[in-house]
Amino acid sequence: MRQWGSNIGIGCALAVATMLALGLSGATGAGTATLIGVLIGGAAAVGVPHTFRLREDEQGLTLVRLLVARRYAWSEISGLAMEFGEEIETSGHHVTLRLRLVDPPGRFWGPQLGRIDVTEDDRPRGVEPRALAELFAVFGRHGVPVDQPEFANAVLHVYGLPPLPPQPVRQVPAGPVPTAGEAYEHAPDVAEEEKDLAAHRSTVKSPPRKRREYLLRAAARADRIALAGGDADPHQVVRARIAAGELTEHDRVTAEGDGARGYVRQQYLDWRRTAAEPRRGWGTAR
Repeated sequence: MRQWGSNIGIGCALAVATMLALGLSGATGAGTATLIGVLIGGAAAVGVPHTFRLREDEQGLTLVRLLVARRYAWSEISGLAMEFGEEIETSGHHVTLRLRLVDPPGRFWGPQLGRIDVTEDDRPRGVEPRALAELFAVFGRHGVPVDQPEFANAVLHVYGLPPLPPQPVRQVPAGPVPTAGEAYEHAPDVAEEEKDLAAHRSTVKSPPRKRREYLLRAAARADRIALAGGDADPHQVVRARIAAGELTEHDRVTAEGDGARGYVRQQYLDWRRTAAEPRRGWGTAR
């Protein structure tokens, strides 16, 4: 899963800059400068830093990059993270794959395994490399969760590989639930949020990242409205539970009682923190 396009572009830029520097300075002749430039461009295009070998066995995975092997036991791996994004400069859509590790916890901790172009609605283009299908198959064989099983199964289907097994059910909320003040401290005004959500209604055809964001924001808004009335209005409480249930259903997690509302507060706080982090060259979806 090499990033050929970006590697070639970087390689050409380095090659041209090197040839101009050597030629203008008179350090070498034109032929030698050209040869050096070609070698630099070729080395960058190979994309060694973006290429890896992954070895699987019963105990874990061994990732080999730049001839350096790093081993991860299955007990250290909690899943395969898939982060969908869009580049501002090119409007190109892609998905970045990383190992999600048990420690340190977090959605995108762990080494990057590749970045693949996707359609505008975050679906496979149908020309993904077989290495991607084999990567999904590895996780399927060992029952390790994959963020977007529908995406993975579509890629596996193209190569005639079996689909992923059913994803394990996760009980939520896990860990401390933030208070309403902590979760919604920097949230926009409820009326403003309602107006923005009405203008960006999500459908089943929406890209995954936008669909989940919509469900999360809608659930947080319903939770805030119910909390503002002290949960005294049964209609608002029911709406908050329904909205929270839509989010937990989307995330394939289960919650008992008002646990879904606690899950909403956890996820909303995490989302606000992530959205506040600067990300060079990337756009932040609303």
